[in-house]
Amino acid sequence: MKHLLFKKALLVAILLSGALVISNCKKTDPEYKVVVTVKYLSDTLKVVPDAAVVIEKNDRKAEGITDAGGQFTTVFKYEMILNVHANIDTGQAGNPHLLYGNSTVRLLADKTVYRTVFVSP
Repeated sequence: MKHLLFKKALLVAILLSGALVISNCKKTDPEYKVVVTVKYLSDTLKVVPDAAVVIEKNDRKAEGITDAGGQFTTVFKYEMILNVHANIDTGQAGNPHLLYGNSTVRLLADKTVYRTVFVSP
């Protein structure tokens, strides 16, 4: 009888500890990360630093400037398909020369999605 009571108490202890472990596991929200690289269409090996990038669809929007490596990185909260626009003025004061390009990107949960946008006149 004592042996059976011990087994039941041990089973209850194991179940309670398992429930505590499961309840302490917090599920994190997924991240939807996108890295946009801007390159020249005339020279696809050359990146474009300081280009303006806008990633948007309806009321969801992120914008910024590419770094020295021609990249702009951002994170969204939801999975979606977005429009990507990039532009840069390579002219001088009084003589603008705008280069622009666009693309689309589909965000995926907990993955980094890479998209290249080629700019041209």
